[in-house]
Amino acid sequence: MKPMPLEEIRAAVGGKWVDLASRDRKGVAVVNGVCTDSRYVKPGDLFVAIKGDKFDAHAFLGDVFIAGAAGAIVQCREKIAPEVLRDFSPRLIAVDDTVAALGKLGAYHRDRVRARVIAVTGSNGKTTTKRMIQHILSRHLRGNCSPKSFNNNIGVPLTLLGVGEQDDYVICEVGSNAPGEIAGLSAICRPDLAVIVSIGETHLEKLGNIDLVAVEKASMLGHLRPGGCAIVWADSPPLAAALKPFDCRMIRFGQAQGADFRLTDFQGLDDGVTFRVNGQVQVRLPQPGQHNASNAMAALAVAMRMGVPLEQAAADLSDFGGVEMRLESLQIGPMRVINDAYNANPSSMLAAADVLAGQAGTRRVMIVGDMLELGPDTRQIHERVGVDIAALDGGSNEETPLRARPHAGETPAPQRRIDFLIGIGELGRYIASGAHSHGLACQAFETLEAATAALPSLLKAGDVILIKGSRGVALERLIPPLRKAMENM
Repeated sequence: MKPMPLEEIRAAVGGKWVDLASRDRKGVAVVNGVCTDSRYVKPGDLFVAIKGDKFDAHAFLGDVFIAGAAGAIVQCREKIAPEVLRDFSPRLIAVDDTVAALGKLGAYHRDRVRARVIAVTGSNGKTTTKRMIQHILSRHLRGNCSPKSFNNNIGVPLTLLGVGEQDDYVICEVGSNAPGEIAGLSAICRPDLAVIVSIGETHLEKLGNIDLVAVEKASMLGHLRPGGCAIVWADSPPLAAALKPFDCRMIRFGQAQGADFRLTDFQGLDDGVTFRVNGQVQVRLPQPGQHNASNAMAALAVAMRMGVPLEQAAADLSDFGGVEMRLESLQIGPMRVINDAYNANPSSMLAAADVLAGQAGTRRVMIVGDMLELGPDTRQIHERVGVDIAALDGGSNEETPLRARPHAGETPAPQRRIDFLIGIGELGRYIASGAHSHGLACQAFETLEAATAALPSLLKAGDVILIKGSRGVALERLIPPLRKAMENM
């Protein structure tokens, strides 16, 4: 963060000093960083006290000042301990809403630094694409990306407030589960490059349908800085329609014939994928899945806009290490587990199934959980996904134009299929039901505990197992007991 006096911060957020009598002392301190978690406050930080459903950070104001905080932003109506008011009131800035104040401060700081802002949104692949962009740019420029999935009205401002005076860029991840959230966050970060990596059936409970999902994601373009550029997925008709109102420079990537960055010559490998950009530049990515090749195309387009030659950016991706709980490969005893449990929606579930279908093993076993926030058609969507997973066999390759197919006289590739599916949870069992109705061997469990007890008897040495479900069901909890049971097989 570029250092900022407390008085400048107060003016930026439209706050008031709590101690109006201490005019000679207020605003003297200089802030070097911003923090919302009292456990991580460092000397010189500004602490923003946020009141959540299960906690109230105002209760920790004494602790943060003892830790060396330069000041704090508090909510006007919240009770503050008498000893905090006695000792630290000249450094307290009061506002109506501390989360809104954090957003104002992030937007203010965004204009104080020279770094170009790259904002990434989409239904799937935001975090992976963000990390790919960072993997490339960090080798040529100075900058950083948001930690973890800092993609909401707290994470985006904190990412912007972490930008240093000498940074060339910052990558913000921008998420949404309700109409208007993308526009609100984009108004804070005002990107130079806006990246839309995918469109799928996500957060339908509030967004309604896939067309409105596309409208929500496309709204980021309304807040591009003058001269900015949008890098958008070319393979989504709903997104193409949603982009029509925006008059800005656009670079389209994907499989579509008219894409500026066209994904061609795709081949899945045991330890990743290879593909070409526009049939020319070869890319070797050590991450499985055609969806990851698409994510990489977006990252390559960003890199070129940031001045990195395409051939160099492609070479940089050759040692990309992936993202935790996104197709993360783990060896557990005599089996390999692919942990893709960070989150799930219909399109990401099918992308994961496609990856598993191409893996070599005794059996390919998919363990699936609930996909949340899908609205009134939740059951039907889960059943449809099960049917689609069951359809992943040798015949389905003909529907995927980029897959390498044998030439005349060559030995055909083994059938690509899922051998066994395990559904967990109230909704996960509907995936199993849909898959079973189309001939796939399945087992369903209503609870994680029941599945955990049964798994050792259902799994076999040599199995490749992929685990996937929404964040709210946290299917990665299967891994420790599975490890304990299987390492003794």
